[in-house]
Amino acid sequence: MNLIPRLKKPFYLHFEWLALSIALVTMAILNPESTANSICPLDLLGFENCPGDGLGKSMAFSFRGKISESFQAHPAGLPAILIMLTRIGSIFKRNLQFSKTEEMSNEDI
Repeated sequence: MNLIPRLKKPFYLHFEWLALSIALVTMAILNPESTANSICPLDLLGFENCPGDGLGKSMAFSFRGKISESFQAHPAGLPAILIMLTRIGSIFKRNLQFSKTEEMSNEDI
């Protein structure tokens, strides 16, 4: 029995919403006032500018209700949160429909 085919469906159903949720929680607990290490891969590789520079701080400020600071850090912070939440919701909706159709197909057997 091959393990890979059995893991494909749970991976397909759950990986993206879990990754997005972890990213949102990380941004929510991130201290936006901190000047600590960056999590930008380009910054870690030694590049000077990161395309999303300030996006994490902007999201962290948004979670704290500091909208003006959020917009100053990066104008896309609040929209990024809304887009991620919308995507998580659409994944849950897809998974719910998938589980209903799977239950119906199991009843036919």
